[in-house]
Amino acid sequence: MDVGVSVDVPDVLVVDDGHLRANWPYLRARLRAGLVNHDLTVVFASLGAGQRIRDLYGIGAVPALVVIDVEPDAEDIAALTKLEVVAGVTGGGKLAVADRLAERGIVFVDGSRGRARSQAEMAIGLMINALRQICTWHNIIAAAGPWPRPSWQFTDHPSFVNGTVCGKQVAVIGMDLVGRAVIGLCVGMGARVWAVDPGVEETDFQEVGARRIQLDEVASVADIVVVAGNSSTPPLTGEMVARLASRTLVVTVRGGGIDLVALRARVLADELFWATDVYESVPVAAGDPILGRGNVIHTPGIAACTREANLAVADILTANIDRVLRGGPPLRWDCVPAVTVEDTSGEPAGGPAADELINRIGAAGVHPWSR
Repeated sequence: MDVGVSVDVPDVLVVDDGHLRANWPYLRARLRAGLVNHDLTVVFASLGAGQRIRDLYGIGAVPALVVIDVEPDAEDIAALTKLEVVAGVTGGGKLAVADRLAERGIVFVDGSRGRARSQAEMAIGLMINALRQICTWHNIIAAAGPWPRPSWQFTDHPSFVNGTVCGKQVAVIGMDLVGRAVIGLCVGMGARVWAVDPGVEETDFQEVGARRIQLDEVASVADIVVVAGNSSTPPLTGEMVARLASRTLVVTVRGGGIDLVALRARVLADELFWATDVYESVPVAAGDPILGRGNVIHTPGIAACTREANLAVADILTANIDRVLRGGPPLRWDCVPAVTVEDTSGEPAGGPAADELINRIGAAGVHPWSR
């Protein structure tokens, strides 16, 4: 247990699953500094095997709980008798005990919105890589040396949608912060964009420059489909995936929003191109036929793993906890601080988190950077 300042019972208890330094290397220091700057005391605790939040010392008097990659259960909430606010990042965007919190008037703050920009930019990166076959040509040059072909020849994959984002017909599934950011980037690059989200007002579509369509219309308008929806977004069903035109590029950076099994079947049949950061199960088995295909670009769940996302999440948690503990309302769901290059508080890349990451990746024979 690491205590931000010496206290018996803190204003804020931060609980993680034991992997905070590896998975969130910049969040810890940033969150502690922000809370202390607001005159709040803070304790960090990692749960051991079989340990629950309710087992931690002084839990009954804690007014603010932050959970990072762990979820409190009903008994945990019952033990937190002074609780006013729960905040954190839990993966699903909604706690299983959300109704229990609401019954007691306890505010829940979802910090995962701080990752939205990183996820949106990853979607665009995957899209461009797929359209231009960047990863394929990188691997060819790495294996064969420069130049494996005359530099003026046409290089894109003619069997699938290719070329520039400009002029493409893009359908975005989901209009939360990730989807809205994707739409803004696509519109800015000259694409024509449609969007699907039954829970969003018409004015929201107009504000971001997208045309509203229904799920069953996606196949008729799009040559690129971006799945940005979370688990609450109605998905493209298997029947809808079956109707996507051959050559369509599907980009997935979140697990909700599409039938991944149906998508995989069409990708394995060489009918669709798939650029993805998410999968049906993790990790992907070494012999999985989806790996190494010419119509697939895959990354290992890294869309939200940036320093800026770490810092933005910390800032969202800090601002909302301070507001609630002082008797005010939390910030709107779409309020996300802009993190600039100068905002560098957090553990340096060469610290314990980097050592752990290098050891984990090094065991696989791949080194992301030199030391």
